[in-house]
Amino acid sequence: MNNEIILISTTSILTATIKEVLKKRKLDFPIYEATMEEAYKIAEAAIQSGTKVVICRGGTAAYLRDKVGVPIVDIRHGFIDMHLSVESAKKISDKIGVVGFRDICEAANDYNQIMKTDICVTEVKNENEIKEKLKEHVNNGTKVVIGGFQLAKAAKKYNVPYVAGQADPSAINLALNEALHDLKIEIERKEKYETINSILNCTSEGIVGIEIDGQIMHINEIAKKILNYKEQRNIKEILPSSLLIDTANTGKENFSELINIGGQSIVINSVPIKVEDKTIGAVATIQEENKIQSIDREIRKKHLGSGHVAKKTFADIIGRSRVIDVVKKRAVRYAQSDSTILIIGETGTGKEVFAQSIHNYSNRKRQPFVAINCAALPENILESELFGYVKGAFTGARNEGKAGIFELAHMGTVFLDEISEVSTDVQVKLLRVIQEKEVSRIGDDKVIPIDVRILAASNKNLMEEIYKGNFREDLYYRLAVLELELPPLRDRKGDVKELIHYFIKEKTKTNMIIAQDAIQMLCDYDWPGNIRQLANIIERLTVICEGGIIDGEKTAEVLKNMTFNKQDSNKSKEKPASETEAKLINIIEMLIGEKTNTSGIQKTSKAIEKVEIFNEMKKDILSETSSFGPNLFAQIEAEIIKEALEKTGGNREKAAELLCISTTTLWRRMKKFNIL
Repeated sequence: MNNEIILISTTSILTATIKEVLKKRKLDFPIYEATMEEAYKIAEAAIQSGTKVVICRGGTAAYLRDKVGVPIVDIRHGFIDMHLSVESAKKISDKIGVVGFRDICEAANDYNQIMKTDICVTEVKNENEIKEKLKEHVNNGTKVVIGGFQLAKAAKKYNVPYVAGQADPSAINLALNEALHDLKIEIERKEKYETINSILNCTSEGIVGIEIDGQIMHINEIAKKILNYKEQRNIKEILPSSLLIDTANTGKENFSELINIGGQSIVINSVPIKVEDKTIGAVATIQEENKIQSIDREIRKKHLGSGHVAKKTFADIIGRSRVIDVVKKRAVRYAQSDSTILIIGETGTGKEVFAQSIHNYSNRKRQPFVAINCAALPENILESELFGYVKGAFTGARNEGKAGIFELAHMGTVFLDEISEVSTDVQVKLLRVIQEKEVSRIGDDKVIPIDVRILAASNKNLMEEIYKGNFREDLYYRLAVLELELPPLRDRKGDVKELIHYFIKEKTKTNMIIAQDAIQMLCDYDWPGNIRQLANIIERLTVICEGGIIDGEKTAEVLKNMTFNKQDSNKSKEKPASETEAKLINIIEMLIGEKTNTSGIQKTSKAIEKVEIFNEMKKDILSETSSFGPNLFAQIEAEIIKEALEKTGGNREKAAELLCISTTTLWRRMKKFNIL
């Protein structure tokens, strides 16, 4: 049985007629027989179980309409109803009276007017008046009364003949039609309400709607959670700010108010609710500050795209030599810090691999990693990529503007490769970003706070670049809070064999074999291009070699044109090294343990014999050969440089000329021994 509509009858006659009408219309709605308070209890119970419309009659209908929250449809009394009732009453007496609520009384008055009769009609406001009005009718000579269920009880008590108000089937049909229409409206309203409610509850924001006095009209689940809502009726009970009530009273919008509730910061925006330009309340959106930050990070990640993530980890750094192991351990330790890191190393040593590994081992690993090669872009393009720009900032700028990499990498890591190639103008702006932790887009005066960790890399000696005036010293100290120097491949030749097998597997995805003589040739090569060069050579060999074997003949063929050494690959504008400079470099090489035999020392001594400042130290060098070590060489080289500077009054150019070395080499050695 469908209980979306129920019918409450006030008389047994009405009940019988309703059943006939429902049967003819093939409708199956529950019928109850009750009045007033009892009818109210029935209606309340039915509403709890899903009833959306109640059909009733007369005074009981009016009574329910004031108490329940669903539509009440009245089976109205009409002319035919009254005519049938009067005809029944006339069989008892012509002295007829009508006592009841407004609906039946209006029908009786219409009957009097149409039929030119003078039936006495008395309207009552409530059930308690019925007995008194009945007595008045009897005292005035009324012999029979017409009315509803309440009148029937009173007439029986005072032994007055009674005729029930008749029920015209057409009136019941009209009531059913109205009820079905109301049901359709209620279903549509409920659907819309549930849809809106679902929309409001699935947003990431809390939403609260209030009336002008602060009474809460609606609050979604998110707002309940944020505001710790416990069925409070007024917004003042849960929100300490007067912002929302001010909006409701003044009609003025308010945005981005930050307040603290229960130890958490929330952001509130409020707008007035207006009907025909009249403010009737206000609605507010509420967000937790940490949720806004989280959404901001997710948006930045999506703007970055899949290509701006760190894919490498320390496990991807191939090699087990002591030198690379030391660097890896240092990098792991650095990763736990949040300080800037300057990664130094020759081209191809894997600076970006280390940068990505540091990011993926840090606390920022779940945040963006954005890398940019500063040497790959012209100055104006590099500046726009770093800092972003607003609409119309320059010719060719996007209409919507663009966020720079510092904005996009918020909470994550920025890797600035080839940092030495940044112009001094851009260096100034970069320094401000690092110092102030904020960035301004090109063409904008707004400042955007950022939280990024900066990793920088260079294959040049930045101290030399500072000396040449190409790099700002203050920026260098900002970038080089931590330094990580990567060894060239020639200093970790024990790793070459492992790298060869790794690249063969990576390039061929098969078990291609490499001959031992080929491995030896590759291990003996100095690799001025470092790991990148090795990877390229292996890829070339996997392509040109047939039969799944890399042999020595093909390897020798590939390497025969690779005769340039480290010095050739790093040529500069300096003049060629003199014999004395070459011998001084020999001393430096011995400091890292490559040459430690006595004959080498004696040859070096003879080669520099003609240089005046070396003569005074000749005996000391030769007398210490039996206990010669790196520390002694460092002392000797430092003393040579100091004495040259003293003899030239601190003039570096003259000291370099006296030592027969370039000023750049002198500066590099002075930096190493802290002679500045």
